[in-house]
Amino acid sequence: MLDIANLKMKVSLDNRFLSPDVTYGIYLVFRFCDPRIISCKHLYMNLKYRKGTETLHSYFATRRDTDWMMIELHRFLNPKEDVSFTFLLDSFSRYYCTSGAINIEGIEFRAIKNATHENSKNLKGPQQVQKSTSDLDHLHQLPTVNEEILKRSENEYIDEKLFSLSELDEKNHHMLSAMTVLYNSEKWRAFDFKSSADLRFQNVELRPQQVFRIKYKIESQMLSPFTEYICYLVFKVSEKCPGLHCPVKVRDLLHRRKKENKIIYFRSPAALNHHDVFWVPQQRKDGWMEVMIWKFKPDYNKQVVPMNLKLVSYEGTMSGLIICGLEFRPDQS
Repeated sequence: MLDIANLKMKVSLDNRFLSPDVTYGIYLVFRFCDPRIISCKHLYMNLKYRKGTETLHSYFATRRDTDWMMIELHRFLNPKEDVSFTFLLDSFSRYYCTSGAINIEGIEFRAIKNATHENSKNLKGPQQVQKSTSDLDHLHQLPTVNEEILKRSENEYIDEKLFSLSELDEKNHHMLSAMTVLYNSEKWRAFDFKSSADLRFQNVELRPQQVFRIKYKIESQMLSPFTEYICYLVFKVSEKCPGLHCPVKVRDLLHRRKKENKIIYFRSPAALNHHDVFWVPQQRKDGWMEVMIWKFKPDYNKQVVPMNLKLVSYEGTMSGLIICGLEFRPDQS
């Protein structure tokens, strides 16, 4: 295929050689014509295609070996009766894949391990939002530990309470406001501020932009010793926002060479776009959403734990994302 931005490729398939009552994925198998080194396991390609009257997106191709890639089109529980599938492949994203041609080997049906019948009945749409394991019902609860630090914060910043502290399961939980952690060199021109009567923090809504940064130094004494922590972004999506379906990569600017970028979603993706290493949002008991963006283990020989994260949307802006703040909880996995 010489033009990946204009595929116009019709694919018709049936299930005559498949085992019944097995969950299958349907994959397009291909490789780039020009030699290239693909270091990451998942490559963003955003395949746009149609199934009937429905327009769908498959965001990531998975590396099979050094050359060949595969990208999932559909996932289904194979019935005992005969069924057929028709897809019209439209385009790959030229922004990330350039205009290079691809060789297509064919279509592969592959059994999906550890897939249950119950969660395979409706795999074309978004997954149900998972429930958060957080025991913090409300962000405005009063702190029970480190009162001296909280008082110092209120004295230094009169207009904004910078953080809230609580102690659950004998481990410190730590909450930071959006005002504290969002970093912008243009002095807040990229954000709108929203007050909320039921929260102690002022919320921040992003204006149209593809990138925002989170930068802060956490005092080690505010965290429990010998404990690995997970950092969650606490957010909502504006009711007027139609976007934010695309994945977002999280770059740790302090450890660029050690780890690959993390991938997160602000809306729950369809099953074919949810890989094990991706982080998806969860519903909180207080009505907000949260998504994991960072994991770390504090070095208690140092006074602070620095964090410097850059969040980049693969396509489209993050307009309509309303950020309450960050919450740090001990990893209970």
